[in-house]
Amino acid sequence: MAMAMEDHHGTPPQHPQHVKSKSVAPALITVSPGGAYVVVAIGAHLRIFDFTKQSAVEVEDSTTPALHGDAIRSVAFSVDGLLFATVGDDKRVKLWDAKTWTCIKTICLTKKVSAVTFSNDSAWFMVADKFGIVYVFSTSADSVDEPVQLLAHCCSIITDMICSPDGKYIVTSDRDFKIRVTGFPERPLAGAHEIHTYCLGHNNFVTCLAFAGSEGLLLSGGGDCMIRLWEYESGTLLDTFDTTQGDLGNSKEGNRAVLALAASPTESSVAAILERFEGVLIFTCDVAEKSLKLLKKVETPGYSPSGLSFDCEGNLWLVAGAAETVVKGDEFVTPEAVAAAQMQAQAIALAAVTHVQVVRDCSLLDGASVPGGDALLRTLQGSEADVTKVQTATEAAELAMKDLLTKRQYSTEQRENRKRMRNDKKVTSITSA
Repeated sequence: MAMAMEDHHGTPPQHPQHVKSKSVAPALITVSPGGAYVVVAIGAHLRIFDFTKQSAVEVEDSTTPALHGDAIRSVAFSVDGLLFATVGDDKRVKLWDAKTWTCIKTICLTKKVSAVTFSNDSAWFMVADKFGIVYVFSTSADSVDEPVQLLAHCCSIITDMICSPDGKYIVTSDRDFKIRVTGFPERPLAGAHEIHTYCLGHNNFVTCLAFAGSEGLLLSGGGDCMIRLWEYESGTLLDTFDTTQGDLGNSKEGNRAVLALAASPTESSVAAILERFEGVLIFTCDVAEKSLKLLKKVETPGYSPSGLSFDCEGNLWLVAGAAETVVKGDEFVTPEAVAAAQMQAQAIALAAVTHVQVVRDCSLLDGASVPGGDALLRTLQGSEADVTKVQTATEAAELAMKDLLTKRQYSTEQRENRKRMRNDKKVTSITSA
């Protein structure tokens, strides 16, 4: 049986419902496929703007447990734009009706959730946890929502997950440098047993994936500062863009991981954001030449974007910001402690400031030209964005992400010490009678 350890003063540890550590979650942004809504996820809260009504949207959640109780880590619209999914550190998976913005169902898992996506026919949605398991659920409101394993990445954190434009594959990336292309099964509840191929070439964690058009091309970015273009059905590496070269490199700050990628649904444009980089890179993906070419570096002075998304008109939406979240122990947490933590998470999210910007035709729009105008900015930013607060929070989220995904490197001596300290290696002394 596990025993509680005392600190160096002999003081017993706090009750597990007390704070264990702190984490920071980056703000995310996404636009619905039809362009009716833009959503910012900040901490445990969703900020939604309805372009049709030119007003904010309040979500309704009568499921149990209601709302999120910790940071939202991934969001996704279904291909038809009728459904929306949110997952995060509270181990809750929530499916929303993206017309009425009511929660259809809440599913509780045993591990924190890192990624979510929908099948192309919107009949299924998949969630990946930090243990490397992908579960599949039906989007039907009447379905029984017991977790069913679709595939797994052998104890490696899955960092991103998307379905191919033709619906034939589900592509997953992980902390262990891998991109896996798996055949999407006709009967998802029976599991996805066919690994079609791997896209191998990154030499650090892979952070993000995006499809370039419908020509069988895949983009990936990672901690090795590289953006790679793949022919994903064969696993062939076609092109590589090194973000450390030219005026993007900065030896004083070190190399910058690629944080997020997005591809325009209307043209061959691709966008990327880097850690500690006040701007966004716009590329063209030449399908004929199967190459990636940097078109322009659009600067966002004072802000490093934490999330990005194209809308159906080719506008690129950027958000900067992050929210602190409190991580609690899993054992002996009372319902009262869970409720208090949820209230705290929602309060932190409501108080968090973000900054939203829009890029059109490779130019940054001023605030007055942003679609939705002041009403949209008030809704998504929460309050007038303070440059210092937003930038500080964004950088803290970047560091937290990098710390989570970077595999620890130990010397031989450190490895031996860790082996000796392992609880499962304790030797019990037996005295002979």
